[in-house]
Amino acid sequence: MSQQPTQMHSQDEKSPLVVGVDWADAKHDLCILQPGRAPITRRINAEPQDVQEIIAELRRIASGRPIHVCLEKGRVRIIHHFVLLEDITLYPVDPKQATRFRESFVSSGAKDDRGDAYYLARLLADRHEDMRPMKPDDPLTRKISLLCQTRRNLVDDKTCVLQKLQAALKMYHPLALMLPVKKLDSGLALEFVRRFPDPRKAKKAHRETLKKWLARHSIKQPERVAQIIELIRSTPLVTSDSALIEPLVIQVQTLVAQLEKLQQGIEKCEEAIRIAMAQHPDAKLFETLPGAGPALAPRLLAALGSDRDRYADADSLSSAVGIAPVTIASGKKRQVRRRRACPKFLLQTFHEFAGCARRFCPWSGAYYRWQRDKGVGHHAAIRKLATRWARILFRVWQTRQAYDPARYLESMRTKNHPLIAFLKN
Repeated sequence: MSQQPTQMHSQDEKSPLVVGVDWADAKHDLCILQPGRAPITRRINAEPQDVQEIIAELRRIASGRPIHVCLEKGRVRIIHHFVLLEDITLYPVDPKQATRFRESFVSSGAKDDRGDAYYLARLLADRHEDMRPMKPDDPLTRKISLLCQTRRNLVDDKTCVLQKLQAALKMYHPLALMLPVKKLDSGLALEFVRRFPDPRKAKKAHRETLKKWLARHSIKQPERVAQIIELIRSTPLVTSDSALIEPLVIQVQTLVAQLEKLQQGIEKCEEAIRIAMAQHPDAKLFETLPGAGPALAPRLLAALGSDRDRYADADSLSSAVGIAPVTIASGKKRQVRRRRACPKFLLQTFHEFAGCARRFCPWSGAYYRWQRDKGVGHHAAIRKLATRWARILFRVWQTRQAYDPARYLESMRTKNHPLIAFLKN
């Protein structure tokens, strides 16, 4: 009996430090659980050195033991700071999972930040065996992933600015929207708006000035040049009210400058992605996929990552990215619907890839037509096609063997798959 306290103390020293972190903008709450001891709570202000303070505090309490941290998946900044530390293992959980676990203890719905940190720690302590720790990808894969996300954010920002610019031009300068270009962000249209944000000056521009502007964008045919110049000259002004035009000119000039900067950022991201993909050992597996191209191949590579043990099978991959349907059954009712609580960027990646693959891959196009012929909606058909592609991608990723379309078609013909009939259309 005299040795029992010593053995228990020895086990406590080896057991990991379980930590729940509720991360916020103004402050961060921590709850630390240790066997046989009362929970320890800490609150740290959101200063520049906040992450370093958290790490130092945890290491001091752990005294050399491993540290297991549970936090919500959306807390991107703290995840990037913690993920490479050897003595800290992260267990990111879905916010809904954390909320439902807390509500199983607090039925009233009451919550506070310290309580959230405590229940995150309890979730990890109680269900440690069922939770998968976060294993970081290799540096090159993480770089490609962040570059792809950054590029997408810049593209979304550019779309927002374009919509604002279009709305402003409609109010006083519709001529800029009548130019013979498909997109407002084309070089021809942007230079016109930048040089002539005031429609009154555009109509008075010298003919030779307009010719040089068109020549810089490879428009030199006399008939086409004359047609565009005539369009500029003949289009009537919507308004000549300086009180309206002058403030909108300032707004348009600002938006055009933003567009140009955003486009420069997108091009820098694309060049960095191209260089990183040229160095990645798995790049060829994704670049040879039909319809992937320079934009989607890096996103697919980043979606699967470098950890081959991350997904148990293709169904796990489909569920993780959100393309697999969710079945809800209760009593006599059974409903199958799309999954909405999922990582939107990954879902968008697989959805866009499937949409492109149906244009460049014969069996993908046939599968899409087959689903549409059965009355399935466009997006539902694309998701079904993406699920099939997830199985192929998982196999390619696991075996490190490039996708062979001929082999896939031969397999379908051998099985006399109904899809074969749509290949002949």
